[in-house]
Amino acid sequence: MAEWDGRGLPPAAQARIGRAASGTTRTSLLPAAGLAAIEHCGFEICGEVLGCTVLQIGWYGYRGCGSYGFANPGVQLSGQGYRWAGFTPYVSALRGGRRTALHRMAAEASALGADGVIGVTLQQVDVGSSMHEFMALGTAIRSKGRVRPATQFTTDLGGQDVAKLYEAGWVPSALTSGISLGIRHDDYQTRRQVSPLTGPGEVPGYTQLISTVRADARLQFARQVAETGADAALLSDLSMRVFDVEPSDGHRDWVAECVLTGTSIVQFHRGAAAPTRSLTILPLTGRGGDR
Repeated sequence: MAEWDGRGLPPAAQARIGRAASGTTRTSLLPAAGLAAIEHCGFEICGEVLGCTVLQIGWYGYRGCGSYGFANPGVQLSGQGYRWAGFTPYVSALRGGRRTALHRMAAEASALGADGVIGVTLQQVDVGSSMHEFMALGTAIRSKGRVRPATQFTTDLGGQDVAKLYEAGWVPSALTSGISLGIRHDDYQTRRQVSPLTGPGEVPGYTQLISTVRADARLQFARQVAETGADAALLSDLSMRVFDVEPSDGHRDWVAECVLTGTSIVQFHRGAAAPTRSLTILPLTGRGGDR
């Protein structure tokens, strides 16, 4: 097989498209209830679609947040252009990896003639040597009627949730995310507060780091929603991780990384409310402890 140059769809994706075009069997990642709901709304399954990329991600060039010793540097965010923010390429790689994976997934869906991709899952896997795989996986769907969306949509919502949106006059627009990273130097004050000799208590510096990064990620999410021209957004996942880096001996920085994921939605009419009734759950135990 010839070496792929990174442009267009990978050979494996092209082979999947060829198999889908030549056969009648269509695969789906949706459960039975989700598939039935989508069919009820006038869509049909085109097939499962996937996009991935492997990126080298490192902290090369990072020499610390620029604060040492007894200083209280506060929090430095990735988007604020600090002189010492050598971690900015790392954040750019995170955003670029997700964007590339989604773009390749959408391109495969377009090749299948799909109007959108639902039930999208985004994964980031460490494959060793500072390399990470970014993968987007979902089910491509197409309208069975003559009226079709002007642009392809993506969402992490499942078939039943998408059907409820349509019932209520809303349509998914795009899978949206907000990513933020902040760094705070582990100064004398924070080291003293986390010492076993100090006892339990809040560490204000770490609280500030986590809350600031989470707030910035929400801001980035809101900005991306506004850029899509959507009317609202449904936040589906918020992940946070905190880790430390030691750029030099005796100098440690704490890093907080926050990723928000959701779906931008657009209202196309004001109709009846979405069906929200669910089955009543009855306990299988009798009164008085009888079983």
